[in-house]
Parts: sequence; structure tokens; C-alpha cells
Amino acid sequence: MKALDHLITWLRNLAIERLEAPRQVYEQRTYNNMDKLQAIIRKGDVVLIEGRSEISRIIKLFTNSSWSHSALYVGDELIKKDRLSKEKYQMKFGSDAGHLLIEAEMGKGVTMAPLRKYQDYNIRICRPYGILPRDLESVIQTTISNLGKHYDKQNIIDIGLMLLPFRLNPLKKHTINACLGSCNEFRVICSGMIAKSFQSVSYPIVPVLQKSQPAVPAEADNPYGSRLIMRHYSQILPRDFDISPNFEVIKFNIIGDKNFDYKSLWADGGPEENRRTA
Repeated sequence: MKALDHLITWLRNLAIERLEAPRQVYEQRTYNNMDKLQAIIRKGDVVLIEGRSEISRIIKLFTNSSWSHSALYVGDELIKKDRLSKEKYQMKFGSDAGHLLIEAEMGKGVTMAPLRKYQDYNIRICRPYGILPRDLESVIQTTISNLGKHYDKQNIIDIGLMLLPFRLNPLKKHTINACLGSCNEFRVICSGMIAKSFQSVSYPIVPVLQKSQPAVPAEADNPYGSRLIMRHYSQILPRDFDISPNFEVIKFNIIGDKNFDYKSLWADGGPEENRRTA
């Protein structure tokens, strides 16, 4: 029996290793200027990543999105705690210890990583709009408290099943309040972990409208037009931070650069008429 258990564990680890192996073909569509990124990114920003691995490709297929992974930027929060923590993380990450992410990865669980890890990836920065400073601090600390937890592989499987066509969907009876995956405090996925932190302070990501209860005149400033119902955090995907109306997309490479000259970017000089008028 023990031999069978060891075989199953070995096969599972082998499968995970294959799924996590980087694919040979990957197109980075823009260069990430790390100096600009580190200057512009803020604590509490969500970093969306288009991964390179086979599991990333599967997640992108499942979710019909470019984004297969998400992480929360916490900056220097971990080195601010005390002198020992500062020395520990500076020894591990060097100058990048002040620019850290919290993320959940298959095979590794919840860990910290330098922002520079994703310099050569397609990424997007999503910033929660109008969140109160005390709530943002709570989101950051709640996410950090997940360090060391395991990755919930069942959650990913359930999300894949949930996204199947309706007739093939074994989870079709699940409501927006239903928990997907292991449903315990010790296993999380990247987007669900971050979503749970935001939902803990009632910050909406992709809520459901309570259509039967339209906004009354006194609530005319409600941008949704009705009260909201919270979707269970285990159903939140990386793409949801991108499509959420509550998160700003931060263009750190070009926007705000007064010296941006788009006519000078082309390897062949661009169209002939542009070269004549430049």
C-alpha cells in the first residue's frame, strides 16, 4: 500500500513538474522598464502575468484570457517588520527586497518573489480605485498572512469545469456563493487568495448585480445602479481584476513619458510618408 502511495505521489509530482516547465515559444510583446515600474507601482497593486508554462496555457484556455497568474505587490512590507526580517530578506533578495510580491504557485504554495522575476513576461498592473488607506493596509497584511499555505489544485480543476459549456458543466447548479476547490483555510490559488483579501474589507472585484433591487434616488451615486452580491473568492480569476470596473490599468512604460516619440520606434523607419514628414 505504501509503495502504491509513493508511486501516486511520484506520478503527481512528475505531472506538476511537466505542467510547470516553461514552454519554448513565448512572445513578450513589450519590454518592461523596471526602473519605471518600481517607481510607479504601489503597495496593494495586483500584478497580472501571462505565464510561460503548460499549466499557464491551460489556464488561459480555460479562462479565455491572456492572464494566467496574479500576485499582490507588497513592496518593502516584509523588511519593515524588524531588523532580523530586513537582514533575512536582503540576504535572500538583495536590492529587490524592497520590491516584493506575494503569490501562490502550483508546486510551491504561497511564497514571496521579487517584482523583477516577471521582467521578461507580459504583465499588467491593476490598481484598486478609491480604496481607503486602512482597508488597503488590511488587504496587504491579510495577503501576507497566507505565506506558507499550499496551492489548491482542486480549485483550478473546479474552475475549469465551471467554465465548460452549460450542458457539459457538472457545476452548473453552483451559485455565485459556492466555494470551489478544497474549501479550507490551508489551500489557496493566486487570484482567490488576493480576492479574499479585498473582499474581507468589502472591496468589489466582479460582483453580481441585485437586479430586483434597483438603486433608489438617494443612492444615485452608486455606479452599478443596484446593490451588489459578493461572488465567492474561489471563483475569481486573474482576468477578473483586468475587467473589473474598480481596478485601474496602470501603463507604466510609456504613459506619462514626455519624451515618447512613436515615429522613432520602427526598425525600418516606418511608412515612407512618415519618414518624409518626421
